Order: sequence, then structure tokens, then C-alpha cells
Amino acid sequence: MNILHALRPPDLFTILNISLGFAAILLIHESQSQDAIKLAVLLIIIAAVADGLDGFVARRTGSGPLGANLDSLADLISFGAAPAFLVVGAFSPPMHIWPAAIIFLTCGALRLARFNISGKSDQLFEGLPIPAAGMALSVSVLLGKPSLTIPLMLLLALLMISTLPYPKIRDMRILLILGLLVIAAAWAVFLQSNILYAAIILGALVIAYLLSPVVISRLQKGR
Repeated sequence: MNILHALRPPDLFTILNISLGFAAILLIHESQSQDAIKLAVLLIIIAAVADGLDGFVARRTGSGPLGANLDSLADLISFGAAPAFLVVGAFSPPMHIWPAAIIFLTCGALRLARFNISGKSDQLFEGLPIPAAGMALSVSVLLGKPSLTIPLMLLLALLMISTLPYPKIRDMRILLILGLLVIAAAWAVFLQSNILYAAIILGALVIAYLLSPVVISRLQKGR
């Protein structure tokens, strides 16, 4: 297979996703300053936008033979390795955080492997998607409280390997609203003008999604 010939438009967004996630890792490796941490969070947020765009484009133009596997590899870097490395770099002493970071990354890999081999549903994910977990973990770092971030890391790891149903958001109106909110939060992080404001916006979106299985369960029982 000629890889360059096999690439499709959605794969370009996936490659951007990979690049941004690895750039976040390199940034934290070079410096653990507050500015570097904030910029790394911003890169992970933009990677999440790229991840959403590759799915959007794939549904309209079709995906190539590399699509699904390349997407999983990208997600493991940008929303598994990068957020875990971000937490290790942001809080010290880092060795105390290693076990939680390893568990988070392992559960993310297991979640992606299960997704690749299981039957796909048009409406629901089985277990928390790793992009949502990576975003939640990265945003928590902005608050600067390891007593919150470390337990959250373990909770997100368990949710990823759970069988809880999480909705696939396909409605264009909802996606547009969510995209604008994420862009607004990313802009606040970039300007470093109101980090708490950005954390509240992203945190509210993440919490709403984390609680969505409860809503789904209630709706199913009401039928």
C-alpha cells in the first residue's frame, strides 16, 4: 500500500491531532512553567477540535483504509499520553503521580482497543471516549489542585473501561454551540486573561457529558 495514496482528507486532521498532542508532550518536557502548562492545555484542546473535524469530514467525504486505526493512534497520543504527561509535569513530586498516570494511559489504550474490535453503534459509545477523558484531565490541571486532579484521573480511567453508554453528538446545531464554547475557552487560555473562566466553561461541558449516562438511563426507564 502506498501510504500517501491511501491518505484521505479526514486523515489530514488526524495527523494534525497527532502533531498537536506530541507538541504538548515536548512542551512540558522542555519546561514545567505555568505558561508552558497553559500552552500545553491549549494544544490538547485544539487537538480535540481536530479530532472532531476528522470525524465530521469523514462522514461527508468517506474515510480511507487508514482512517479508523490512525484515529485511535492519534487519540492515544493526544488524549492519553499527553494529558497524563501534563499532570506529571504540572505537579511534583512526579513519582507519586506515576501510578495514576500509568493507569490512565493503560485504560485509555484498552478503551480504544475495545472500540476498534467491537460492533459500532450509531448512537452510543461504550465507556467514556478518550478525547472527553483527556480534555477533562487537562482542564483540571488549570485549577492547580493535585488533590482534585489525581482522583479525577483514576475516575476517568475507570469510566473509559466501563460499559456505561455515552452519546455520540451528531446534531450540527449542538456541535456548533459546543465548538464555539470550546473556542472561547481556548481563546481565554491563549490570552491568559481568565484561566478560571476557561476552566469553568470546559469543566461544565465535561461534567455534563460525564453525567450523560444518568440522563440516558432515565430516558430509557421512562419509555
